[in-house]
Amino acid sequence: MVFFVFIVLVISLIVSIGPIPAIRGGSTFYDVHGNVIERAAAPGRIEVSLSDMARDLPHAFIAVEDSRFYQHPGLDPIGIARAFIRNARAGRIVEGGSTITQQLAKNMYLTTKRTIGRKLAEAILALYLEVRFSKDEILERYLNLVYLGHGAYGVEAGARLYFGKQASNLSLAEASMLAGVTRAPFYYSPYRDVDAAIRRRKTVLDRMVAINYVSQDEADRAAEEAVHVVGIGRREIRAAPYFMDYVTDEALKLLGDEGMLLYSGNLKIHTSLDMDFQRAAEQAFAKGLDALTPSSGTEGSDAEARRPIQPQGALVALDPRNGHVKALIGGRSYAETQFNRAMQALRQPGSSFKPFFYAAALDNGFTAASVLPCEPITFYRQRLPYTPTDYGEFQYHFRWLTLREALVVSCNVISVSLANILGPEKGIELAKQLGIASPLGPNLSLVLGTSEVTPFEMALAFAPFANGGKRVQPIFITSIEDRWGRELYRARVVARQVLDPRTAFIITDMLRQVVSQWGTAGAVSSRITRPVAAKTGSTQNYTDAWFIGYTPDLVCGVYIGNDDPGIPLGKSGGTAAGPIFADFIENALRDMPALSFQTPRGIVRVEICHETGYLASPACPGTRWELFKSGTQPVDECPWHGAFPVHLP
Repeated sequence: MVFFVFIVLVISLIVSIGPIPAIRGGSTFYDVHGNVIERAAAPGRIEVSLSDMARDLPHAFIAVEDSRFYQHPGLDPIGIARAFIRNARAGRIVEGGSTITQQLAKNMYLTTKRTIGRKLAEAILALYLEVRFSKDEILERYLNLVYLGHGAYGVEAGARLYFGKQASNLSLAEASMLAGVTRAPFYYSPYRDVDAAIRRRKTVLDRMVAINYVSQDEADRAAEEAVHVVGIGRREIRAAPYFMDYVTDEALKLLGDEGMLLYSGNLKIHTSLDMDFQRAAEQAFAKGLDALTPSSGTEGSDAEARRPIQPQGALVALDPRNGHVKALIGGRSYAETQFNRAMQALRQPGSSFKPFFYAAALDNGFTAASVLPCEPITFYRQRLPYTPTDYGEFQYHFRWLTLREALVVSCNVISVSLANILGPEKGIELAKQLGIASPLGPNLSLVLGTSEVTPFEMALAFAPFANGGKRVQPIFITSIEDRWGRELYRARVVARQVLDPRTAFIITDMLRQVVSQWGTAGAVSSRITRPVAAKTGSTQNYTDAWFIGYTPDLVCGVYIGNDDPGIPLGKSGGTAAGPIFADFIENALRDMPALSFQTPRGIVRVEICHETGYLASPACPGTRWELFKSGTQPVDECPWHGAFPVHLP
């Protein structure tokens, strides 16, 4: 009776499951307002016979995907057991147990959604395919359907995508790299991570040696062969190309096993991008870069003509309230270079890193009115001397500065003194909490931005200053729907309190003065008509220029520099990156109300002596109002000037 029921179930499954069309249509990406940004290209697939493939190509796929392909009947109990043991040891899925026949059954007939019913149908259909077709026919169909990334299905499309060759002309090194991609195209595409692709190629070659498809010498030579890929193609007419490259990878990552639906499932992918903001960013970026580009006046060599125009740069804009990435630029011309400097370029941020240490100081006993001297001083760490100086003609102020003044004028000496008192570890701890993920060196010069970070990290880490101390999870994709409108994914706003709101507000108030006639961004202060806080950054010898600024509703980071760090830009952050920030902020937010930064509870405003930071006395020659966390304000009157004015003869 049980056997009869099983047979009926098998027959009903086979009868009810019809083949899914190989190509339906590409997915559509939308901006935050529902405007179409781009439609993903339909998958490229070119049928070729097994005899028209390089000999090593099917061998490479068999070795890494199903080494017992010619021995099992469609299901491989040994492979399933081996995968189970390895996954149990690793504590996660590191190896699958599906055969090539099962994968073909899934690609031809089934959705990629992981359910018990689908796995049962996959097993039944695999047995059916083994009866219906020969092993070579199954292998040929599989190799013509396998997904290899970037919209390419089948080994012929993959060979042309990566190597600009027909599948029949692939070398062992190329065949093994192509076979390696199929496990996870998002991770192993040489366009995304060439080092990961090379490591995966080595795994494939080792498997080919293990089952005697190639000799060890052949595998070693192939493993050492340089990777030469032809390039995805120049698509300058694409809207927001750097954003779209990144968000496409994010979509593939989110979809997981169903990643192939991106190119064939008619998905609707809603993103955080605001095309109005993106256009404003592109206009400001192009204008600013053009002004910084020297005119050669003569034609260079062919090699020079092929190099991207310098300087390059990046711009990132995000909403600090919810983490939505509103605009992103990774270079001045996508046609010249697809390298996304916003997300991938690791460069020293210079003085734009200082607010992290000043925020740590406010959380460790200092106030904005605390004073430190700017004068020659040498520090010793690990017995090595370090004597910081300021940029420009005068290397020292030769007077005491409050922390507010030191941050506004970007005093290096006081910043390093502050880092020495706190310890670099305090600055590192806070920077990590705010959103910096790159490794940071525990040295005093870190406060001057000597560790490399990405522009995206810097913009993300400034968001807590703008939103009251909350670290927000960045969002590029807000939701994904299938062709029937069913929701496959929806982003959730994640905001975690990582900084005292009072600290965030006081730092913001200090950084507002940076964008004034007294600050390092004074040159662009007159061009900005709404409340803005910002910090400039200039690295050693003016190699790179940074400007990270924000309003309550938008954070924008701008980085400018030559791709070769040995060639200085020669301009400061306020001069080179500041105008781009100013133009973008004014144009992007021109139809929106000018928001003010809201004062949190626990902030008091006190009149103090400008020179000493104590409570102002009637005799103090200069006074100003300062913000303090309640309980940290000075209670003693200025001892330098006394209660009565001093009259000099």
